[in-house]
Amino acid sequence: MRLDVHVLGQRVGQLAREGPQHVFSYLPEVPPERFVSLTMPVRLQSYVWPELHPVFQMNLPEGYLKDALRRRFGPVATVDDMSLLALTGRRTIGRVQVVPHGTELEHAQPALDLAGLLSSRDAQRLFLEYVEQGLAEGVAGVMPKALAAVPGDHDKATVLTEDYIVKTGPHDLPGLAINEHLCLEAARRAGIEVPETRLSADGSVLAIRRFDGRTQERLGFEDFCALKGLSPYRKYEGSHEDLAKLLKTYAAAQQLGGSRDQLFRLVTFNHAVHNSDAHLKNYAMLYSSTDDARLAPAYDILTVPAYPEFHHDIPGLTLYGKKTWSCGKLLLRYAQQWLDIRAEAAKPVIEQVSDALRSAAPEVKQYADGFAEFREVGKRMLEFWDRGIIGIQPDSRASVPSLRESTGLSNPKRRRRRKRNPFRSEDGGFSHKVR
Repeated sequence: MRLDVHVLGQRVGQLAREGPQHVFSYLPEVPPERFVSLTMPVRLQSYVWPELHPVFQMNLPEGYLKDALRRRFGPVATVDDMSLLALTGRRTIGRVQVVPHGTELEHAQPALDLAGLLSSRDAQRLFLEYVEQGLAEGVAGVMPKALAAVPGDHDKATVLTEDYIVKTGPHDLPGLAINEHLCLEAARRAGIEVPETRLSADGSVLAIRRFDGRTQERLGFEDFCALKGLSPYRKYEGSHEDLAKLLKTYAAAQQLGGSRDQLFRLVTFNHAVHNSDAHLKNYAMLYSSTDDARLAPAYDILTVPAYPEFHHDIPGLTLYGKKTWSCGKLLLRYAQQWLDIRAEAAKPVIEQVSDALRSAAPEVKQYADGFAEFREVGKRMLEFWDRGIIGIQPDSRASVPSLRESTGLSNPKRRRRRKRNPFRSEDGGFSHKVR
């Protein structure tokens, strides 16, 4: 099998499977700025990999989408990684597109009526029907998701013309879209760069504005799993120290300081909300060239242990060899040793993250009151946010008021009736009257 690889609409190379190996070769006279990956600069020598190159694996569908593709095409074709890339590589996050050899990039994709979807009270069903109808979407992730072009709505003050990523959660994880929406909004309050999010009327579907630019001006996007040279299934095989090293390696000099600050805020926030899914694929670089490469905005943030089956989850990446939520002192050490952020600058960030969760707590209650399926999840979210605020404090003796109690989302306290104590009753079995 051979595939053509394009960068910003220009064919730059060919990807082929030769026996057990995968080979990518740039075409002659490709300009240096049309590289496919920060790890694969333009050169005459081919890039040989035992499996599909990490940059091409990065956007392969996972979970629901992968299963749906196999259901659709499995009876008639072998659905391996190269086949999945051929099916989904035309439309991905970032500026790289991959299509079968000799195929034109133009492709008619069924339009998604985002405005209608988000206003529907049956958004999840409508969205899953759309996914099944147009399965050639190269967006990685376990949650069902797709890329949606939003038509302009001239009847309203704001006209939506940008692309969105639209996704929903499985039925056995109720309120997952609300969970992520609230976490991303809290992250915004913490000073973290976060794309705009929109939630459907029934709370089941989340639309996130793409941050990789317009169609003809897409920015390069590479997650840290690909930059580390790992396949997606090894996304938990890393550390927060790896994030700092990769950032220093690939960030442009003028972007490094701001990216380090964003990375520290994001690492701190992920610990505060107990985002156990913060693995190597959920941190990424964004760039138009090597001269402006920087940390990408935050995405895929959830309070995962709010669901009982994940109640005992631990962080996705190690910090100084440990996976613990109680990491306040380690965070300060990490800021200083790995990100060149002094303690007097790091401590206010920790407080800002804590304040952001406190200010977002009433919004959690608002959604818990408005969506019955989310109520218990919302309660548990606030419980884990309480633990997280304490866990990120450098002072292990720190304590905070309960967010559930302060928002009125805690369960009413029942007055426990005391059991009668026979020792205190004059008529009891051990009273002086009996003796």
